[in-house]
Amino acid sequence: MGVALEPNVAPEISVVVPTFDRPGAIDRCIAALLRQQTHRIFEIIVVDNHPQSGLTASLPARYPSVRFVQEPVSGLSNARNAGVQAARGTIVVTTDDDVLPPPEWLETLTAPLFEAQRDAASKLAAVTGNCLAIKIETPAEVLFEAYGGLRHGDAPATFDALWMSQWHVGFPHLWRIGTTANAAFLASALQTVGPFDPLLGAGTPPGAWEDIDCFYRLLRAGYEIAYIPAAAVRHAHREQVDALARQLRAYRRGETAFLCLMLLRYRDLRAFGQIFLWIPFWRLRVLIREVGLRVRGRRCFPFRLLWVENLAYLAGPWALWRSWKNRNLR
Repeated sequence: MGVALEPNVAPEISVVVPTFDRPGAIDRCIAALLRQQTHRIFEIIVVDNHPQSGLTASLPARYPSVRFVQEPVSGLSNARNAGVQAARGTIVVTTDDDVLPPPEWLETLTAPLFEAQRDAASKLAAVTGNCLAIKIETPAEVLFEAYGGLRHGDAPATFDALWMSQWHVGFPHLWRIGTTANAAFLASALQTVGPFDPLLGAGTPPGAWEDIDCFYRLLRAGYEIAYIPAAAVRHAHREQVDALARQLRAYRRGETAFLCLMLLRYRDLRAFGQIFLWIPFWRLRVLIREVGLRVRGRRCFPFRLLWVENLAYLAGPWALWRSWKNRNLR
C-alpha cells in the first residue's frame, strides 16, 4: 500500500471522502482505503460535513495517517470542494462514506490518468468505475436495483464532446458516465472547469446531480471521460423504503434543477426536450409497464413511489431557486 504518512512526502493521488454523521460507515470506508494495493503514494482526506455533531471526533486519533478536514457549511458539493482544495495529489479520487472499495480499486481506477499525463495529446480528464451493491436483501434494496441501482454496465466506454453532440433534442445521457462515488479526476482539469456546484448535491434543496453537472462541464470544455467497469466498488443501498423514497425524490428534483442550470448558464436548449418530451415519455413507459405487470398478477414499483417521483420533478426549479437564495444569504 502507498499512503503518504509524512507531511513532506508529496502524494500522487488524493482520495477525498465526505461524510455526514455516519461514523460506522466512514470507519469501514477508511479501513478499506487503507488496504489499497498500489505502488502509488496516496493520501486519504476525510471531510466532515457536520463537525458540530462530534460523531467523527475520535477518528483522527485512530487513523493518524488520514487527513481530516472540517466543512461546517452543509452540502456534499461544499464538502467535496473542501477536500479537493486540501488535496496535494495531481489526481483527485472521489468516493462516498457508504462505499467499500476492494484492494485493487485505486490502482485500476487511476492507471489510465497516469498514462494520460505522459501523453501531451491526451484529453482524458476523468475516469469512473462501476458501483455494485454490498447486499440486496431488503425490499428497498431490491427496488433500487430494479431501478438500475448505481450500476453502469460491463463494457468500457469513452465519452467526449462528440458523444455529447449526438443528442439534438433531448438531454445527453450523462448518467451513463458514472458517479462521483467512484471517480478519479486530473486536479488540473477540476481547476479549469471549476468546483462542484454548491447549488446541487446532497444537503441542498435539489439534493443531487452535482456529479452529472461536473461531467457535463468537463465534456463541454473538450475533455474526455473514460468508464472502466473493472474499477468497481460496493455501495450500501438504502435499507428502508422511506429512505429510498427520499433518495429518489432527490434524484428527480436534482435532474430538473440541473436542466434549469443548463438553460440559464449555457443556453443549452436540449433541456427543453428533456423536460417536456423525454421525462414524460419515460415516466409513461414505467407506468404502463407497471400496469402490465399488475394485470399479470405481478408488481415491481409501488404506485405511491412513482407518484412521489413525478411530483419531485416539478419541485426541481423551486428547489434550485431556494438553493440559490440560501447560498446568497450566507
